[in-house]
Amino acid sequence: MTGELSEQRLCETAESLTGLHDWGEDQSFRTGLRKLIEAVERMPVASVLREPVASQAVGLLVTRLHLQDDGRRHPEVLEGKIERPLIVTGAPRSGTTWLYELLSLDPAVRAPLDWEVIAPWPAPEIATFETDPRIANLQASYDHLLSEVPALATMHHWDARAPQECNCFTTLHFVSSNFWSSFGIPDYLDWLVHERHSGVFNTHRRVLQQLQWRGPRGRWLLKSPPHMLMLEDLLAAYPDAMIVQTHREPQAVIASLASLVRALRLATFPNVPELTDPKVIGREVMMHYGEALERATLSRQNPDIDRRVCDVAYRNTLSDPISTVKRIYDHFGLEFTPAYERRLAELVATDRPSAGGRHRYDLEEFGIPQMDILNRLPAYRARFGELL
Repeated sequence: MTGELSEQRLCETAESLTGLHDWGEDQSFRTGLRKLIEAVERMPVASVLREPVASQAVGLLVTRLHLQDDGRRHPEVLEGKIERPLIVTGAPRSGTTWLYELLSLDPAVRAPLDWEVIAPWPAPEIATFETDPRIANLQASYDHLLSEVPALATMHHWDARAPQECNCFTTLHFVSSNFWSSFGIPDYLDWLVHERHSGVFNTHRRVLQQLQWRGPRGRWLLKSPPHMLMLEDLLAAYPDAMIVQTHREPQAVIASLASLVRALRLATFPNVPELTDPKVIGREVMMHYGEALERATLSRQNPDIDRRVCDVAYRNTLSDPISTVKRIYDHFGLEFTPAYERRLAELVATDRPSAGGRHRYDLEEFGIPQMDILNRLPAYRARFGELL
């Protein structure tokens, strides 16, 4: 696709590729798509971004058309209920991934796996769930990425079969921080963080229905740090949701995430310094998750929201993971079975060194000292300071 990005052209391309034209009644996804396009076109490096953004957007639009078509031809998929999901949130790099992995070992739960979230159409099938070719395809892409940038192995667990975040669901609604982390579009991030977004959990629910339709069943286990920005909407969509919020000193969180984002962008745009300036990335991460931490704290002043949340300190997840999981289960009245405890013990006892060693980053490189983070986030620190 050449020339400036266009909502109409992107949608027409997706329609041409699929032969489908029904976008459904709820087309609120178009708001995020337009904001993404506008933000890219305002970038000084728009010419560099147009092709990769268009490629991803068309892929997402193709998936939306297929999901709509599946729902039309198989109305039973839309009848699938999402009951008592357990949802992990909290700042990135605060133990959310490790806790998510621990919680996913419960035989009673169903966590969305990376390969099926990246490509939820065609619907995953129980019979081929372990051998679906999407697994090998995605893992091959990860292996190639790590061969090009080995340091990424110290920052994240790259496994096509690992539980994946809701951020990938919400890319289908064009409301996701993944676009910013990939493409460095500050205007889009500003809109994402400071505005309310209608319909996003309609898309979220639709993906879950797709995955459980013909795939494995179980009580859903989910994870997304940006859910802190929209706890009200999350609980409006899933009133019986059980939320776990993780906590770690924000200064460490901001630096660690900024380092990961920069490494990912360098892998894609090695010769575009406008997208990889570490201090700019650091400031944007601070804006994103500083706002998220403060907003979640204010949201939890509502007792109906606060009672749905269990708080977990990063240090406890690392030092005593099994007791931490037991406390979460006790908090929500969930059954902690011997089979689950055995699985936890086996995982905790496994030596799991990072392929490339420990993730290291320089606070000064990302401008962390100048941000004075220790004296910011007043509402969050007043409420959760003892957990940091």
